[in-house]
Amino acid sequence: MRGFLHHLLLTLKLNFRNPQAVVFGYVVPIFFLFAYGSVFASRSTGAPLTRQLGQLLTISVLGGACFGMPIAFVSERERGVWRRYRLTPMPTVAFAASVLIARFIIVVTAAVLQIALALWIYKMPFPKYPWHLALAFTFVCFAFLGIGLVISMIANSTHAVQALGQSLFLPMIIIGGVGVPLDMLPDWAKHVATFLPGRYAVQALDACVMDFAATSTLYGPYNLIALVAIGVASTFAAAKLFRWENNQKLPRRGMVWIVLSLATWAAVGLVAEKYHLAIPAKKEPAKAAPSVIKKTPAASRPTSRTPE
Repeated sequence: MRGFLHHLLLTLKLNFRNPQAVVFGYVVPIFFLFAYGSVFASRSTGAPLTRQLGQLLTISVLGGACFGMPIAFVSERERGVWRRYRLTPMPTVAFAASVLIARFIIVVTAAVLQIALALWIYKMPFPKYPWHLALAFTFVCFAFLGIGLVISMIANSTHAVQALGQSLFLPMIIIGGVGVPLDMLPDWAKHVATFLPGRYAVQALDACVMDFAATSTLYGPYNLIALVAIGVASTFAAAKLFRWENNQKLPRRGMVWIVLSLATWAAVGLVAEKYHLAIPAKKEPAKAAPSVIKKTPAASRPTSRTPE
């Protein structure tokens, strides 16, 4: 236990000493906060940035998973740090868990900073269900950090991390319901988004921030189930692909584990499509129907008689 805590503190120090990891861990989430605040806060009526909070928190986790953690992990492996870890008696699982917990701490602090700035600068109302939000955020971190661990195992350099990270980050931002709300996208994008984990992350977080008329009790659990399935498959695949050095070749069945991880995305999307579990995120509440002036029937109207 002592060795695990020592490695955890060492991992945090190395992450904070890596400029790229710090940028993707803190600068990018704050940048998106101000970008969303400048666009949506002025348009919101009564609840500035509340409807965008799920997207902002998902971006924080996504940036750390696709770039922050893999860049720090691969750069350490390039410098031979993990070669030295291999000689220690601590098991490999403890090293991997230490890396995940360290990145989880960074992501949580970035999310708290986002919420604090939104409350202070943009006067955003406090989240309606804070404890549920913390639980949903943990599920989101588990799913995305598992994906980031797979990227860390596949990439041999920080340039490869950026290429792989962009191939996941951009689709989720553009058509995955993370950067652009799904109700602003065409129907085909909504169906494509059911196969991307970003959609389930945003919907799970949105349900904890405020209530939506279109959300039933069935959709909330499925978002969490989808995130758990994706996280378990990604973490299992990363464990099978684990490498101590960059010059180590991937296992012969490495591609099988990568396909298995992506197949979980497809399975989650197919179930959502079949049972209509993927609802549009951030659906506006239904407006009241305009009042209709009832006309008096002709038979009941008083008739005026002309004097004879």
